Amino acid sequence: MKFTHSYSSGPAGRRAFTLMELMIASVIGLVLAVGVVGLLLQASAEQRRGLGDSTVEEKAYMLQTEITACLRSMSVNEGMQPNYTTAVDYPGTSNIMGYTSVNVFYPTNGSWITANITFNSTNGQVIYTPNVLASTSQILWMTNGATMLLTNLVFSPSFNSVGAQNNSLVNVQFQMNDNGYSNQNPTNNVASVFRNFSVQMRNDF
Repeated sequence: MKFTHSYSSGPAGRRAFTLMELMIASVIGLVLAVGVVGLLLQASAEQRRGLGDSTVEEKAYMLQTEITACLRSMSVNEGMQPNYTTAVDYPGTSNIMGYTSVNVFYPTNGSWITANITFNSTNGQVIYTPNVLASTSQILWMTNGATMLLTNLVFSPSFNSVGAQNNSLVNVQFQMNDNGYSNQNPTNNVASVFRNFSVQMRNDF
């Protein structure tokens, strides 16, 4: 007698996943996916914060360098002449913090060339005019952008030990931040930079 054998198309004992197993696998996969997305978002935020910090530090360094180099080349005898209509008070007081526009004087051929530095709080522009008689020669030192916001810049004279004003030693204050680029808390933004320094004029006849 001849017997016929039948064979299954798959391995012996194979069975499909149960609904419970599929649900558990789906939940585990979802948790892993959420974790990966969270890590990617955190890495992206850290990158933005790093770029915001470095950009503001670089811009602050550049602005301080430009101002320092300019003032050091100006006449110590003529000193700094504020534009008194641009006075800025300390917040909540009537005490003058400084001036957003000043004239300085470069000695040449027995006379002086009048230069000007002006800060425009509307757009954050800092404009240097080497010769006010040739205003077309203006140089833009700084302006607000997507990753930088200059919130204030003022110049003020110093005072000696007896209280006399010294216009040849110029105090400079400015503050800038990353203009919200790094999405940090505006009231506690580590990308905010404050500079307060003094420059002694020393170039003269």
